[in-house]
Order: sequence, then C-alpha cells, then structure tokens
Amino acid sequence: MADLVYDQRIELPYVYTAGAAQRAALDGLRDGALMASSGAGFTNAPAVPFGPDGSHLREIVQTSAEGTIEACTTACHRPGEPVLALIRIDGASNVMLHRLAAGAQPPAPGARVRAVWEAQRTGSILDISHFEPMGDEGQQA
Repeated sequence: MADLVYDQRIELPYVYTAGAAQRAALDGLRDGALMASSGAGFTNAPAVPFGPDGSHLREIVQTSAEGTIEACTTACHRPGEPVLALIRIDGASNVMLHRLAAGAQPPAPGARVRAVWEAQRTGSILDISHFEPMGDEGQQA
C-alpha cells in the first residue's frame, strides 16, 4: 500500500517571537555566519536555547559552515527531486537537515560539504542556498 503525501499550505493564527539564541542564529544567517549554542558538553548548530536533555545552552559561538554528511535522501515527491542531507556541522553535537546542490547525486555518508550562501540574505535558514561537496581538499584525515 502506497503512502499518501499531502503538500499544502496551512495558515496558522500565531506570531513567533525568537528568543536570544534563535535571534543570534537568525542574525548570524543574515550576516553569512552559522551560529551555535553551547553548554553542558553539548553544541547545537544552529543555535537553540536548550539541549536535548533540557540543559540551558547559554554560550553563543560561531561555527564553521562546513560539515560531514551523516545520511541523505532524494525527495522524489518534490519538484526537481532535491537531495536532502543530515549534516553534522564541524564541532556540533547534533545534525541539521538541509538540501544539497541542485542535481546532486546522493553522496555517501562521511562526505564533506560546505554551505553556499545566498547573495541577498534575510535572516532565514534559507539564506544557506544549499551545501556543496568540498572535494579532496575537504576530506578528513
């Protein structure tokens, strides 16, 4: 039995106000920098106020916009069939979901990638246009 996928826009009547960590993350994205929050032995990129155990991540640090692919998939149900990847940003304890370059073939886990930034940025995760392979110069030893 095939899964049925609905793709629709739903308007929700609320306004989201970013806290200090999210504001730092969004400001960083607008400035072309990836900000992380850190504390209690955990670093989250992009920055959020709390770790997975509920501990407060008080320190805001700039991280590299490079990372390693943990897993990826092709979204065959989306126009253009984008490749989406779980990327562990260098120094981060978590993975973030983002798209890879248009027309990309799903790389093997462990492949190194770097962020490609939009020329005009607005303070959104979409300010990172996509991640692209780094090639041999980006391979970890």
